[in-house]
Amino acid sequence: MKKYTLLFLLISVFSFAQDSINKIVEKQIEQIEIVTKKKLIERKIDRLVFNVENSISATGGDALDALKVTPGIRVLNDKISMIGKSGMIVMVDDKVIKLSGDDLIGFLKTIPSDNIKSIEVITVPPSKYEAQGNSGIINIKLNKVKQNSWNSSVRSTYTQTTYPAGTIGGSFNYNKDKISIESDLGYTNGSIAPSYNTTFFYPNQIWREVNTNRNYYDLVRGKLGVNYRFSDKFNIGVQYMSSNNKKRNLENDYSTITDNISNSIDSLIVNKAENRIRNRFNTVDFYSVYKLDTLGRKISANFNYLKFKDTQDRIFSSNNLLANNVVIPNSYYSANNISKQDIENYSANVDVDFPTKFADFTFGGKVSFTKNKTDLALYNLSSGSSIYDAAQSNRFVYKENTEALYFSASKKLSEKWETQLGLRFETTQTEGNSISLDRINKNNYSKLFPTFYLTYTPDENNIFSINYSRRLNRPNFEDLNPFRIYNNKYQYSEGNPFLQPSYSHNMELSYTLKNNWTSKLYYSKITDGSGGIILIDPMNNNLQANIILNYLNSQIIGLSESYTLNLKKWFQSYNSFDVYYSNSKSTVPYINSNVDGFNYNLTTNNTFSLNKEKTVLFGLNYSYNFKGVSGVDRISAYSQLDVSLKFLFLNKNLSLAIIGNDILKSSIITQTSITNNYQIIYKNYEDIRFLRLSLVYKFGNKDIKSTQIEGSNEEEKNRLKK
Repeated sequence: MKKYTLLFLLISVFSFAQDSINKIVEKQIEQIEIVTKKKLIERKIDRLVFNVENSISATGGDALDALKVTPGIRVLNDKISMIGKSGMIVMVDDKVIKLSGDDLIGFLKTIPSDNIKSIEVITVPPSKYEAQGNSGIINIKLNKVKQNSWNSSVRSTYTQTTYPAGTIGGSFNYNKDKISIESDLGYTNGSIAPSYNTTFFYPNQIWREVNTNRNYYDLVRGKLGVNYRFSDKFNIGVQYMSSNNKKRNLENDYSTITDNISNSIDSLIVNKAENRIRNRFNTVDFYSVYKLDTLGRKISANFNYLKFKDTQDRIFSSNNLLANNVVIPNSYYSANNISKQDIENYSANVDVDFPTKFADFTFGGKVSFTKNKTDLALYNLSSGSSIYDAAQSNRFVYKENTEALYFSASKKLSEKWETQLGLRFETTQTEGNSISLDRINKNNYSKLFPTFYLTYTPDENNIFSINYSRRLNRPNFEDLNPFRIYNNKYQYSEGNPFLQPSYSHNMELSYTLKNNWTSKLYYSKITDGSGGIILIDPMNNNLQANIILNYLNSQIIGLSESYTLNLKKWFQSYNSFDVYYSNSKSTVPYINSNVDGFNYNLTTNNTFSLNKEKTVLFGLNYSYNFKGVSGVDRISAYSQLDVSLKFLFLNKNLSLAIIGNDILKSSIITQTSITNNYQIIYKNYEDIRFLRLSLVYKFGNKDIKSTQIEGSNEEEKNRLKK
């Protein structure tokens, strides 16, 4: 508690420096500054823009917190999806983040929400963007420093979930003449206590598993970007991002086995584990832009290098006990699982914007080369000595190369009609080499991905549009590793080197009234969807195997209604209602063959200005998800209520935010699955109820000799997981 209190005091001291800092800019010439605050939600022809900088609920958090309050986005058990859809990629400043699963979640937690300008939700991406991601793209746009200015900020956050956590950070940005610099540094330390309850219904027994964890994290991250403008036509730049996350997960798993006939406890299983994890993420991006003329014609080139390393050292033990807590002889088992993952990616792309009198053309290409090395080793500790188990150890090397070309053209057919056509060609070569199993699997495929948009605007108050795209979703890298990773002696996970990408067709028909009311009818068809399923072997102590298969074909048709209300400048409200019908069919015999049903989602995000100066703001957000279906599983109803209060001081340069997240602890989700004719019920909670205090102080001469009028105007990374 002392160090978190010190952080708040430190930022408070900065606030008293306001007068001396203002002296720096006293000699500036008079400026004309007309500022029109952007709407919280904006709609464009191919995307929804959520202006995070105007959201109270996202203050003091990270990118994942911002996504949780982004319209149309669902963050469920630390998994990100669009409502009514599945499979997507995340970009930061138009660059694909080549992570997935837990690794993607970890990366998003390194981005302070106060550094985010907006989040773009692109449900039908143009052909310029990668075809990866069945349901679309989330593009996180970071704040940029204005021309001829410098600014800096310091921030501190205290978050209380079950356990406390603290964050400290700062940024410095400079943009003058030909050079601009952007930098940010942050540190986060704390822990959370998620819980996972699973019930397995066997013919003669019921296994009730209660897993309570405490997960510690210690994260340092930074960013440095430099851009140099040689002339009005040509500029180059480089951006470096890095993070180092040390984690320690303490797992306590307690299983009760009940006899179905006598309804009495038959035996108990006690599993304990400690997992020490270290993630290191580094990426360097070199870019250049050359403007061919003043008509908007330009050439952009990017080269990106990514290095990701993940090491895990997990020691676990398992004991079987009788109902009276007496240990069953020879049931003790203990082992040490050590895994090392090393991923490198090189990618380069060239994009050309070439508007003409006939149409605006965009074309370009991209190459990407990825190498993923994974080493798994298991040491048996049951005897008290560490004995290497070669049969349960493996080295897996996976290579993936992708080349792409794209072309698109947009044309204003008349004052009321506008269209855009695009085509993307991608070819991919993969090779998976399981060295210990002496198995090599190769796969090559080439596909075309068309896009189409048509917009009709009869007047300034009405917009009609229709669009279509074909996309794919490649397997996560780790899912391709054929080796087994044991959680305990009754559970293991196993990858599948024969996994294929899934493909989707997406269509949308929408109508927007006065840029406030939007109705959208959408349809999506996915073939060869993949995911983890649990297989149970009743002849082997009910051994549970989590394997990855292409097993799912699904169709979704839905209707989305959203309305934005701005009332007398003191109240802003975004409200949405989604209803969609989902039909999923399993292509394997041991999973529910056909599951269908309706899903409903209701969301309202509200901001109240409590005084004329708009320096006291109150936020109230609520979402309710009715019970429905998810793939071939059924999920319970759940909801979430968030409240927030924000105070602005010192000419709005100092902000204090108080945020209560999931204050009713009502986002506990129950999911029911049927496999091998056995019912499995999951009930999970990610410890997301918290109280957060956030303090941010911004300073700097925000304009130097400038007259400003401001109006309201990334794939492989997605596929990693621990």
